[in-house]
Amino acid sequence: MDEENKQTQKEVRPQEENMPAQQENGRQKNEDDTQKKVICAIAYLFGILFFLPLIMYPNDRFARFHANQSLVVLLSAVIGSAVLGLLSWIPAVGIVFSVLLYVFEVLMLVLCILGIVSAAKAEEKELPLLGKIRILR
Repeated sequence: MDEENKQTQKEVRPQEENMPAQQENGRQKNEDDTQKKVICAIAYLFGILFFLPLIMYPNDRFARFHANQSLVVLLSAVIGSAVLGLLSWIPAVGIVFSVLLYVFEVLMLVLCILGIVSAAKAEEKELPLLGKIRILR
């Protein structure tokens, strides 16, 4: 009977020894996922940093998706603000374009917030209006 207990203990020990390594791997993967989410969220927060997920995770589909979405928001914000800003200088109708400029800027802010939430939830959810545009493949 003692031999059976010793044999059982020998069989159990290697499994127990592997448990900390598995937990450490799980913890490391969780930290990597958290870091990836934060970097993708930063790409939306500071639009000019859209390339950061591409540098940190060059072969990751999730990072590429959010880098693309961030770039699309950045380009839309710059082009739209420039166009509406120039049109706001037109006499008589400039006030209308000034109001549209502020509405447009709030819309861009909302899109950035939606992108940050999507990245934080680890989702690849397309942004409304601009989500279908693919610049980075």
